[in-house]
Amino acid sequence: ALLAVCSGAYGADEPPKKEYVALAPVIVTASRTAETADETLASVTVITREDIERSQALSVQEVLRGLAGISIANNGGLGKNTSVFLRGTESDHVLVLIDGIKVGSATLGQAAFQDFPMEQIERIEVVRGPRSSLY
Repeated sequence: ALLAVCSGAYGADEPPKKEYVALAPVIVTASRTAETADETLASVTVITREDIERSQALSVQEVLRGLAGISIANNGGLGKNTSVFLRGTESDHVLVLIDGIKVGSATLGQAAFQDFPMEQIERIEVVRGPRSSLY
Protein backbone atom coordinates (compact mmCIF):
# COMPACT_ATOMS: atom_id res chain seq x y z
CA ALA A 1 0.00 0.00 0.00
CA LEU A 2 2.90 2.34 0.77
CA LEU A 3 4.35 1.79 -2.70
CA ALA A 4 1.04 2.77 -4.37
CA VAL A 5 0.85 6.02 -2.38
CA CYS A 6 4.43 6.98 -3.23
CA SER A 7 4.01 6.31 -6.94
CA GLY A 8 0.84 8.48 -7.07
CA ALA A 9 2.59 11.38 -5.37
CA TYR A 10 5.52 11.15 -7.77
CA GLY A 11 3.27 11.33 -10.84
CA ALA A 12 1.33 14.32 -9.46
CA ASP A 13 4.47 16.51 -9.37
CA GLU A 14 4.99 16.34 -13.13
CA PRO A 15 2.89 18.66 -15.29
CA PRO A 16 1.02 17.01 -18.16
CA LYS A 17 2.93 17.08 -21.44
CA LYS A 18 1.32 18.85 -24.41
CA GLU A 19 2.04 17.73 -27.91
CA TYR A 20 1.60 20.11 -30.85
CA VAL A 21 1.22 19.01 -34.42
CA ALA A 22 2.39 21.37 -37.15
CA LEU A 23 -0.19 21.66 -39.94
CA ALA A 24 0.47 22.71 -43.52
CA PRO A 25 -0.68 26.27 -44.29
CA VAL A 26 -4.12 26.37 -45.91
CA ILE A 27 -4.88 28.85 -48.69
CA VAL A 28 -8.44 30.01 -49.31
CA THR A 29 -9.17 29.86 -53.03
CA ALA A 30 -11.73 31.63 -55.19
CA SER A 31 -13.73 28.41 -55.47
CA ARG A 32 -14.11 28.45 -51.66
CA THR A 33 -12.32 25.14 -51.24
CA ALA A 34 -9.30 25.00 -49.02
CA GLU A 35 -6.00 23.89 -50.56
CA THR A 36 -2.57 23.57 -49.06
CA ALA A 37 0.21 25.73 -50.47
CA ASP A 38 1.86 22.80 -52.24
CA GLU A 39 -1.41 21.68 -53.92
CA THR A 40 -2.25 25.00 -55.54
CA LEU A 41 -0.97 25.69 -59.04
CA ALA A 42 -0.98 29.46 -58.70
CA SER A 43 1.98 31.47 -57.54
CA VAL A 44 0.91 32.16 -53.97
CA THR A 45 2.83 33.70 -51.09
CA VAL A 46 1.42 33.38 -47.57
CA ILE A 47 2.70 35.66 -44.82
CA THR A 48 1.59 34.52 -41.37
CA ARG A 49 1.36 36.48 -38.14
CA GLU A 50 4.59 34.86 -36.96
CA ASP A 51 6.35 36.08 -40.12
CA ILE A 52 5.08 39.61 -39.53
CA GLU A 53 6.25 39.62 -35.91
CA ARG A 54 9.63 38.15 -36.88
CA SER A 55 10.18 40.88 -39.50
CA GLN A 56 9.31 43.64 -36.95
CA ALA A 57 7.59 45.58 -39.73
CA LEU A 58 5.69 48.73 -38.79
CA SER A 59 3.44 48.81 -41.87
CA VAL A 60 2.00 46.59 -44.59
CA GLN A 61 4.31 48.09 -47.20
CA GLU A 62 7.33 46.99 -45.16
CA VAL A 63 5.99 43.42 -45.06
CA LEU A 64 5.33 43.36 -48.83
CA ARG A 65 8.55 45.11 -49.84
CA GLY A 66 10.72 42.00 -50.28
CA LEU A 67 8.21 39.82 -52.14
CA ALA A 68 8.79 38.81 -55.76
CA GLY A 69 6.77 40.70 -58.35
CA ILE A 70 5.67 43.49 -56.02
CA SER A 71 6.68 47.13 -56.39
CA ILE A 72 5.73 49.78 -53.86
CA ALA A 73 5.52 53.55 -54.23
CA ASN A 74 5.27 55.61 -51.05
CA ASN A 75 4.77 59.38 -50.98
CA GLY A 76 6.61 60.08 -47.74
CA GLY A 77 6.91 58.32 -44.40
CA LEU A 78 4.47 56.32 -42.31
CA GLY A 79 0.82 57.19 -42.94
CA LYS A 80 1.42 58.73 -46.36
CA ASN A 81 -0.23 57.49 -49.55
CA THR A 82 1.11 54.07 -50.56
CA SER A 83 0.56 52.30 -53.89
CA VAL A 84 1.24 48.62 -54.58
CA PHE A 85 1.93 47.34 -58.09
CA LEU A 86 1.88 43.62 -58.96
CA ARG A 87 4.08 42.50 -61.86
CA GLY A 88 3.98 45.78 -63.74
CA THR A 89 0.24 46.45 -63.52
CA GLU A 90 -1.31 49.66 -62.29
CA SER A 91 -2.03 50.11 -58.60
CA ASP A 92 -5.80 50.15 -59.20
CA HIS A 93 -5.55 46.66 -60.77
CA VAL A 94 -4.56 45.15 -57.41
CA LEU A 95 -7.58 43.57 -55.72
CA VAL A 96 -7.49 43.75 -51.93
CA LEU A 97 -9.86 41.56 -49.94
CA ILE A 98 -10.25 41.74 -46.18
CA ASP A 99 -12.18 38.75 -44.84
CA GLY A 100 -13.51 38.22 -48.39
CA ILE A 101 -14.79 41.78 -48.81
CA LYS A 102 -13.35 44.07 -51.48
CA VAL A 103 -11.59 47.11 -50.07
CA GLY A 104 -10.66 50.21 -52.00
CA SER A 105 -11.37 53.83 -52.71
CA ALA A 106 -14.36 54.62 -54.92
CA THR A 107 -12.50 57.53 -56.53
CA LEU A 108 -8.92 56.24 -56.76
CA GLY A 109 -9.69 52.53 -57.22
CA GLN A 110 -6.91 51.43 -54.89
CA ALA A 111 -6.73 50.33 -51.27
CA ALA A 112 -5.22 52.53 -48.58
CA PHE A 113 -2.35 50.25 -47.54
CA GLN A 114 -0.99 52.94 -45.23
CA ASP A 115 -4.12 52.73 -43.04
CA PHE A 116 -4.15 48.97 -42.38
CA PRO A 117 -3.39 48.35 -38.66
CA MET A 118 -0.55 45.83 -38.31
CA GLU A 119 -1.82 44.55 -34.94
CA GLN A 120 -5.02 43.23 -36.54
CA ILE A 121 -3.46 41.40 -39.49
CA GLU A 122 -3.51 37.63 -39.04
CA ARG A 123 -2.18 36.68 -42.48
CA ILE A 124 -1.54 38.10 -45.93
CA GLU A 125 -1.98 36.04 -49.09
CA VAL A 126 -0.56 37.31 -52.38
CA VAL A 127 -1.91 35.53 -55.48
CA ARG A 128 -0.17 36.23 -58.80
CA GLY A 129 -0.88 35.18 -62.37
CA PRO A 130 -4.02 34.06 -64.17
CA ARG A 131 -5.44 32.22 -61.15
CA SER A 132 -6.04 35.57 -59.46
CA SER A 133 -8.70 36.43 -62.07
CA LEU A 134 -11.07 34.01 -60.31
CA TYR A 135 -11.29 36.41 -57.41
